[in-house]
Amino acid sequence: MLELKKRVQGVVDSTAGHVSFVLEDDGGRRLEMDADAQKKAASLIKIPILMAAFKQVESGELKLTDRFSIEVEGRVGGAGVIQFMDSGTTFTLRDLLTLMIVVSDNIATNKVLDIIGMDAVGEFCAEQGLSRTRLERKMMDFEAVDAGLENRTSARDMLACLKLLHFEGGKTAAFSDVSRQKMLSILGGQQLLDKLPFYMDLDSVKVANKTGELPGVEHDCGIVSFGAKKLMVAVLVDNLFDNSIGKRTIQEIGRLVEEYLRGNRSF
Repeated sequence: MLELKKRVQGVVDSTAGHVSFVLEDDGGRRLEMDADAQKKAASLIKIPILMAAFKQVESGELKLTDRFSIEVEGRVGGAGVIQFMDSGTTFTLRDLLTLMIVVSDNIATNKVLDIIGMDAVGEFCAEQGLSRTRLERKMMDFEAVDAGLENRTSARDMLACLKLLHFEGGKTAAFSDVSRQKMLSILGGQQLLDKLPFYMDLDSVKVANKTGELPGVEHDCGIVSFGAKKLMVAVLVDNLFDNSIGKRTIQEIGRLVEEYLRGNRSF
């Protein structure tokens, strides 16, 4: 892993922005830099929201088949497709969670927060020791932003979330294997593939990931699999004067991750 570290460091050093990252393979070998740096979460916050919702499904408070309607007053802009659908359209909870992740739908996210309660996300983060993660506002709530409220997280906290999904056979008590597999399936359906997976051969490499972006901010985190090999990665970049710089940084790290998993001789 020393060569991977050297190459990732080279990518980071050439980035005009602040990069924090964590990479961990199946053997527990880890690379990290500024992993505890707290950054604006952007849409990465949707991962702990997903998990908090599944906790309520496991407790019996909710069912994935429960149906909810989206009315005019619940609509916001930004990412997603629900904003283009008819008012009053109904969705199952599974639908909302899927849209929240695979197209980063902000309306779906806000509806999920209405359903489970924003406090549920904070409680989940506290239970799991995600000390750098905070949910303080809904998506596209500019009044909250103006009031100084912001959603935040760190690369280490995002990797911790991925580990809750990755380990099988009772190694984590956070979720049942059924719930874990359902969440992995949702993340594996990701449609926003312009960062970590950008250079990957997705016919042979599997990626379950979630992106995030704001002006000056580019993030991606996920589980990358090649055969039986897996690597969890979280890359958060901010202080960017040009978002395309952060995007290219994450793309290059994704390229190196694939080469490492494929056993490229140079590693």
